Amino acid sequence: MWKYGFTSVAGSAHEKAALPCQDASRADVFAAPSGEEILVAVASDGAGSAAQAQQGAQWACDLFLADVQAHFANGGDWNGLASGFIAPWIEKFQATVGNWSGADGAITDFACTLLAVVAGREQTVWFHLGDGAIVLSPRQSAAQYLCVSWPQQGEYANTTHFLTDADATANVVCESNFGAADEIALFTDGLQNLVLDYRQHTAHAPFFASLFAWLRPQPDGYSAELSASLRTYLNSEKVNARTDDDKTLVLATRRQS
Repeated sequence: MWKYGFTSVAGSAHEKAALPCQDASRADVFAAPSGEEILVAVASDGAGSAAQAQQGAQWACDLFLADVQAHFANGGDWNGLASGFIAPWIEKFQATVGNWSGADGAITDFACTLLAVVAGREQTVWFHLGDGAIVLSPRQSAAQYLCVSWPQQGEYANTTHFLTDADATANVVCESNFGAADEIALFTDGLQNLVLDYRQHTAHAPFFASLFAWLRPQPDGYSAELSASLRTYLNSEKVNARTDDDKTLVLATRRQS
């Protein structure tokens, strides 16, 4: 059984300016028609310059989670998820925010990134568009924490890709060749400079090892305690001294010790 928690918190810069958190996150476990237990973890970072960034990020998380569940419920399989899911899904997201933006708006008002992992008994598929990163620990090597998807940089410095971009489908990363992952972490760009080693192009393993060591003994399913603890940690002076951006962290494990 998966044990998981997630949280998104406003950065100190947004709090000082009385602005809301523009990050969003979700995670859930469901049973496919085959009986296989499937975890979906997703995070999104709304673009700071977008008028409806907070709403875009929340819709991205909610829509992705619902549509992955629908994919399997309607007879879809892992191959279909890896090869045919994400392009139509991005088109659906853009159409959804387009309908909401109305005649006086633009879909870019809802610009946001996407970080998502879908994990089953033996398969793992992940999707990534924009900054932030995904870290996985393979079943065969519990001490390893691999950054399988690195933050994306756009055409210019300090820019990235968003779901509302015209070329979003061309830039989204979809990978399915990892096998079974037993520990999963997703985080937005507010944390990436704290937990990634840019010189070695790796994840900072001690950071993730300590978090997962705390999570493993927790009860199965969603952990409100973990989520609350993550919120406290991400709001701590220690973290805020190093980043003033919004921060999201999603953690999931099915290891017992």
